[in-house]
Amino acid sequence: MTLFQYPYTVNPPIGATDTLIRDKLFKYAIKELRKIFGDCFISGDSLYSMKEIKEIQTVKTAIYLNGRKEYFIEFNNFENKKTIEQKDIQTDPLSKQFIEMIIRDILRSNPKLEFYKDVFVMTNDRKTIETKNFSISFYPGFTTSFMETDSGKYLNVTLKNKLIQNETIYDYLSQCKYKNNKDLQNEIKTDLKGRSFKVSYAKRNYKIDDILFDNSPKNTTINYEGKTINLIEYYKIAHDLTIKDPNQPLILVRRKDSQGDPIDLHFVPEFCFLSGIEDDATRDGYFMRELAKYTKLEPIERVIKTNEFLNLLTDKERDPEHPDRLSSKEKCDSYGIEVKPVDNLFDAYYMKETRLIGGNNKEVYPTDRTFPVLKKRNDKLDLLL
Repeated sequence: MTLFQYPYTVNPPIGATDTLIRDKLFKYAIKELRKIFGDCFISGDSLYSMKEIKEIQTVKTAIYLNGRKEYFIEFNNFENKKTIEQKDIQTDPLSKQFIEMIIRDILRSNPKLEFYKDVFVMTNDRKTIETKNFSISFYPGFTTSFMETDSGKYLNVTLKNKLIQNETIYDYLSQCKYKNNKDLQNEIKTDLKGRSFKVSYAKRNYKIDDILFDNSPKNTTINYEGKTINLIEYYKIAHDLTIKDPNQPLILVRRKDSQGDPIDLHFVPEFCFLSGIEDDATRDGYFMRELAKYTKLEPIERVIKTNEFLNLLTDKERDPEHPDRLSSKEKCDSYGIEVKPVDNLFDAYYMKETRLIGGNNKEVYPTDRTFPVLKKRNDKLDLLL
């Protein structure tokens, strides 16, 4: 297989050791870069892609970090071609990244999957976990990484799940009684800023930048197909959704347009669901026990679920919204990749459960609600391990 190498420069320049800024830069820019280069990744001072762009061109992506600097990433035509061979994978980190990029490309062709950064979940296997006080949607999923050992090339598959709250952000805000209370509004902003959320009408996920309590669907307008309309009209026309509360505040997400200019996206809390679970839920013993039925699996259950991953790579179903795109199976065939379960066994070590000994030489178990301590020292309780 062949990769094309595209060197880039950043203006204003960033130091070679300033990896934090570099990582943020490409995290914000990767969506725009994929429109040009397709599936790609950054390594060192070059971008690598399977797409060849023969014409010399420069792409500028404006990025604002900490509200202070504007960066431009400039690309020219490819510098050279790199051919990936099987023998390179074990010794060449670039080859390993290339293989991982291909696996992600294959999985993104599967309409049954939804991606949250490096985690992909099976939307059709959604489960509702509900107790008296809490309700969440549980999506089973995976993460993958490629590795090569002396015994062969392996795709390491790890079970990873995603939790989405069934309560909308509007429900959360309504319980807070925030109206006419600036202090409480500021607390809500601090609590929600940076939280991930999912919209009900699309397979998209975003992060909250702010909550606009002075805005509402009724008084906020956008330009849609050449007309200026408010959000109430927009949601009805674009998504066939009726907003029940026209005076609710709005969620603000800051993004970049295709030219790299900053734009503000407004979301209606009625149609938004927070990811993860609240701290109150983690303190609810009954809820956590219900959740553990899906997350705390026996080894044989993990093996079965991990083997199910192979079906995702060989799925022949095409995305009904994009029937012209290849299925995961067709992508696998086009890349010439075959993935199958391992036949050989790996050595493992069995670790005995750790014993906790408390006061009076009594053994303590994790399920105990109270237990004797060995001694008290400086207002700290010590256990003898």
